[in-house]
Amino acid sequence: AGLALLAGAVFIAILLGRQIARPTKRITAVARRVATLDLAGIDPLPNSRIREFDDESRTLNKMVDALSAFSTYVPRALVAKLIERGAEESGRPAEAELTIMFTDIAGFTTRSEAMSAAQTAEFLNEHFAIRGEVIEACGGTIDKYLGDGLLAFWGAPEPMPDHAARACEAARQISAVISERNKQVRETGGIPVRMRIGIHSGPTTVGNIGAASRVNYTVVGDTVNISARLEQLGKQVDADAEFIILVSGQTRAMAGIENRTVPLGQHQLRGREQDISVYRLKI
Repeated sequence: AGLALLAGAVFIAILLGRQIARPTKRITAVARRVATLDLAGIDPLPNSRIREFDDESRTLNKMVDALSAFSTYVPRALVAKLIERGAEESGRPAEAELTIMFTDIAGFTTRSEAMSAAQTAEFLNEHFAIRGEVIEACGGTIDKYLGDGLLAFWGAPEPMPDHAARACEAARQISAVISERNKQVRETGGIPVRMRIGIHSGPTTVGNIGAASRVNYTVVGDTVNISARLEQLGKQVDADAEFIILVSGQTRAMAGIENRTVPLGQHQLRGREQDISVYRLKI
């Protein structure tokens, strides 16, 4: 009788252990994904008969919902990299060799005058999605949106030896996608999009910049300014171009794209005393 009772107790203990293990494993799996901001496709945790597990599941579900909403306002891939490398150490401002890209839609102000607020938002979101998908696929990070343009960079927080080549390849891919889309727009009688891109490589201050209550992991410095000026120079070089990509001599040399560029000579960019070698990237 004692052995039977012991066997029964062991059997019940195993069943209870499994009942406890299932929700524990589910919660642990979700927690691991939350720790790396891998939030896509996480199914809500089910309710549990055990009050403690039920409370934990509800709390974790709310956390996933909150982080999913919050992550749309920050570069998720960048935050994940900072967490992996140690956010405090990786976010400390430092100088690094980066490649910076500025993009801008030519004539957007005039185009937007004929659009409603909803149409303007839809148009911008579509084109930001096109550029963003390509930039992230090429290992870049979108720093910020600037009206109809954006600022992106390559080479931080993780070192990237081929950052210049990646940025140039991203520009070429963006031009290919938008050019294909423009063909479809013309067939329906629409107005094609014209875009300018400026790319420059050099020493850049990168890290957490801002007030104590709110910081941005961002890039600042002369390299950023030069890439912005190169994008603006596209107006003077070829104002009617459907797509124009201007790169500096530094980016051209670092990317190894000598045979894919057209020299445009020396140019004095606004706000700079020294001239800079400018090249047009072939599309």
